[in-house]
Amino acid sequence: MKIDRLQSFLGLPHKLDHNICLYSPRVSEIVEAGEVDYLVYLLLTSFNKEKILQNLFNLSEAEMETLAPYPDYEVLTEHPAIRAHICQAFSFFTKVEVTFDHINHAFNANGHVFIHRDNYRDLSCIVDELNGIDRKEDSLRFKNNKAREIFDKLSKLRAKQKKTTNDALEFKDILSILCHAEGNGLNIFNIQQLTIYQVYEHFERLNLKESHNRILPVWANGHLKENDKLPEWIVKTKM
Repeated sequence: MKIDRLQSFLGLPHKLDHNICLYSPRVSEIVEAGEVDYLVYLLLTSFNKEKILQNLFNLSEAEMETLAPYPDYEVLTEHPAIRAHICQAFSFFTKVEVTFDHINHAFNANGHVFIHRDNYRDLSCIVDELNGIDRKEDSLRFKNNKAREIFDKLSKLRAKQKKTTNDALEFKDILSILCHAEGNGLNIFNIQQLTIYQVYEHFERLNLKESHNRILPVWANGHLKENDKLPEWIVKTKM
């Protein structure tokens, strides 16, 4: 299941059955909810039991080992508190109340079954796409504990490097850059109306155009290396 890129670009929601929609939240909505809570909502909608239980509920590696054989959905819907948090997270992205149906063992919205054990991965991916998230690393499976240990160490090193890098862009910085980019009509008074999908898509296009403009004078003066090419900006974006 994929989102409609044109609809998302225009700030429209992804429509599901029974008038249920998944929204890419606007900047103003993220600010109102709180950026930290927004990130927690994204984590909860991932249905990744390891990241959720370790990062939010502080389960140990030993405790996670006992849960490893069981599907993520079954583990996360077993405990009432976790179910309640997942309901809150999906309520944020649907703009309707999401509840848990004990009979069908599913999440309901608008009086209909919304999320169940057969579609939760698909809906999680839609939320990811609407929020500009790539969770490729989450789908990794390890042949043994040693492989996982090495991957975890590398992940921690990458995270540490990001924290110590002064030029790492935060969400606020991306918004500021878009406000100061020429010709797009964005400023601090209207940028809050953009959805998070629009923010990341526009920022990606801006980067493509900036790369083109920086190299253009070098190319025009014939100083570009033989194997180098002028970057195109009129191309398909990843978003």
